[in-house]
Amino acid sequence: MSLQTGQPLAKLGAPIINPNNLKIVAFYVTGPMIGFSPAVLFSEDIREFGEMGAIVDSSDNILSPEGMVRLGEVISYGFVLDGVHVVDEQKHRLGRVENYVLNPDDFMIQQLHLKPTLRKSLSVAHLTVGRNQIVAIDNDKITVKTPTVREKSPQQAKVKTTANSVPFENPFRKPKPQSAEIETD
Repeated sequence: MSLQTGQPLAKLGAPIINPNNLKIVAFYVTGPMIGFSPAVLFSEDIREFGEMGAIVDSSDNILSPEGMVRLGEVISYGFVLDGVHVVDEQKHRLGRVENYVLNPDDFMIQQLHLKPTLRKSLSVAHLTVGRNQIVAIDNDKITVKTPTVREKSPQQAKVKTTANSVPFENPFRKPKPQSAEIETD
């Protein structure tokens, strides 16, 4: 939407993601009012996201990527985040990127939502990876830190009871009324 005219300008398409910092630098856009293809809209030109979509100043914000060296370099990476395999440092497959969360202020991707592998899906419904857990990124896979699981020692796992311990009463559960025998004559 154009802030200047209030009219729809184009539809946002696929994001152009820089794999070096996981930032959406631009979006491909399409629409009948655009006289060239491909057309891009830089994420920094988006004023805000509203109910009607992305709001920009004017149609002047929609550009052709030809001659834009830095954007051309990012486009040449051919990086597409959706569907990329995610593995840990020990090469165990965790799943594929299904979705992501981004910060709308700077368009940095903050979290990856993974669809777990078939084997992992038996124990977890979905996995979430924070950007601080990412070790390396390439077109084929994203490597994350190996998860560490702290297991309880056998001494911690056992519940200790002593002769002086008082039985625990759940305050949310009503005590069962004691049955009493009634004598009748």
